[in-house]
Amino acid sequence: MITTRFAPSPTGNLHLGNLRSCFLNWIYSRKNNGKFILRYDDTDQERSKEEFVLSIASDLKWLNIDYDETYFQSKRVDRYNQIFDQLISKKLVYPCFESNEDLEIKKKLQLKAGKPPIYDREALNLTKADIEKEILAGKSPYWRFKLSQNKVQWNDLVKGKTEVDLSSQSDPVLRRADGSYLYHFPSVVDDIDMKITHIIRGEDHLSNSAVHLEIFQSLDSQAPSFGHNPLMLNEDGTKLSKRNVDSISIKKFREQNFSTESILSYLYSVGLNADYSFKEISKKKYVDFDLSKISKNLPKLDLSKINHFQKLTLRTFNLKELLDEFNNLAQFNIKETEWSLIKNNVDKYDDILEFLEIIRRKRVEKTPSDMFVKLLLANLNKFDGLDFEGYTKQLIQLDSNLTKKDIFINTRYLLTGNDNGPSVKDLFEYYGFTEIKNNLNDFKTL
Repeated sequence: MITTRFAPSPTGNLHLGNLRSCFLNWIYSRKNNGKFILRYDDTDQERSKEEFVLSIASDLKWLNIDYDETYFQSKRVDRYNQIFDQLISKKLVYPCFESNEDLEIKKKLQLKAGKPPIYDREALNLTKADIEKEILAGKSPYWRFKLSQNKVQWNDLVKGKTEVDLSSQSDPVLRRADGSYLYHFPSVVDDIDMKITHIIRGEDHLSNSAVHLEIFQSLDSQAPSFGHNPLMLNEDGTKLSKRNVDSISIKKFREQNFSTESILSYLYSVGLNADYSFKEISKKKYVDFDLSKISKNLPKLDLSKINHFQKLTLRTFNLKELLDEFNNLAQFNIKETEWSLIKNNVDKYDDILEFLEIIRRKRVEKTPSDMFVKLLLANLNKFDGLDFEGYTKQLIQLDSNLTKKDIFINTRYLLTGNDNGPSVKDLFEYYGFTEIKNNLNDFKTL
């Protein structure tokens, strides 16, 4: 069975950048009737927060991104210790005792000499006696994985044939001196235990994937297939950073009353140049979804496209779908006829409340001209039963100086008292001439 996973670190909120990989893994598993796992990479106990665990789960639920199993790496440390002992016995990892200051000095000397700043493997020269001496002196070792330093190749699900030269990388630290694990080792152990078959993530993980392939091999395990999607950039082409991701967090979009559909449709469009309703795509069981079709170019964040999908989504909702999406609208007691009147003019959530106030005459800011009011009052019996076109023609017959623009503006003011709102024709058909008659009562003293 195809099994994918999303492994967020609960150190911050979900945002469009990290959600994209989650989205791709989820679609891939659902398209192939597979399994999708949520796995919290919470081994960094200082930075991992329960509030972010709850936030991530809430955002995924809101997005209707469902998962079959949930794991916390912090609860699997005994398993990591057990497997790590196997690497020690196989001599595939080695103890090191340099301090951070020692490593920084080495790095500066290498750079000064024009050499790449990678670990020099000096700890491999330590004898058993040397190691015992360090331990007796009160030092605890941290452990590095010994890379092959070969070129690692694989057929990437997104990028095609891919190669990473491990000779240009330091042997990665798998376990700290305090016994806690860094990203690489728990990730591979979990992928083995959870039978992950496909891993889709950002291309910033290319070198990590090469390292992981060797760790899989060292544990006598078949590696999953990898796919690396191009990273999303800011609108100005700069990299997303922790400083600016809050502005594109799912929490922020929810607070701004964006629809679930608008976010999902946008995520699907990124790199696929698609402009489809995600609802329609999901109905087709993602049949057209193909990782190899994702553009190799770095996509730029496009908030205008999210607004575009928001507009399209809002205008397709019936009243029940609207109220299901935005529970807070229930307090406004929207009628089906009211929603039908305004929905094709709505671009964003705030428009809904604005247009409701307008058609309910709660934003009366404009009044029709005295001349227009007097003309209608003097000829009320000539408009009964007329549709909008007939109403317009009748007015022009009564006063040939009237333009259609005059009629539209003054009719709008009579019906809503506002410049904004649905088309005048739609307003007329919704209210009928009876409403104009009623509102003319306010001007009978002219």
